[in-house]
Amino acid sequence: MTQEAANRTPRPRAPAVSRRAVLDAAARLVEEQGVAGLSMRKLAAELGVAVTSIYWHVGNREALLDELVQEMVHGLDTLPAAGADPVARVLSLAAGLRRVLREHPHLIGLVNERGLTPAMFLPSQRALAAEVSAAGLTGAQAAEAVRAVQYHVIGFVVVERRTDRSPEQRPSAEELWSAEPGADPALARELATPVDLDRLFAVSTGALVRALLGG
Repeated sequence: MTQEAANRTPRPRAPAVSRRAVLDAAARLVEEQGVAGLSMRKLAAELGVAVTSIYWHVGNREALLDELVQEMVHGLDTLPAAGADPVARVLSLAAGLRRVLREHPHLIGLVNERGLTPAMFLPSQRALAAEVSAAGLTGAQAAEAVRAVQYHVIGFVVVERRTDRSPEQRPSAEELWSAEPGADPALARELATPVDLDRLFAVSTGALVRALLGG
């Protein structure tokens, strides 16, 4: 070995990164900045690796998006059902579905663009179907219960999302009800306060599920 080679400073190795870390970081970027905000260079910078490391694990950007879509399609496979009776278990599934939909709006939008929404919701439908069957519902009545719960959760999340993204409203609903004379002042006072979305979801979903299952 020559003296020059011995004195040469070795190049630092790029930090190792796993495929799982790449997919998780890509999902975070999509949810924070939308699909348009995902680039391979930005992803590499997020992970502190060379862009070639990203390509090595997941291919190009389109292949990466395909991977994220497939993960989201299968992401509802493991929704847990908890509780001692069918009503409680359906409510737990509804709460879990709402949580996933709220946490991944951009990825779910991407799934919808790829035409895979029914495939994504199939596992949660199966889980709901098992619980309404355990409650004694069959056939068309059971199918109607599954769809009613699913549509209620999806619709609730859509309204939540639109409310979060809408410009400030003036006058607000609370301001309008503050000035609303009525026969029920207590009702007006309550409607003049900001809505507690978690409580409203629990109340509305509970009423729906108990009515559907005859609880």
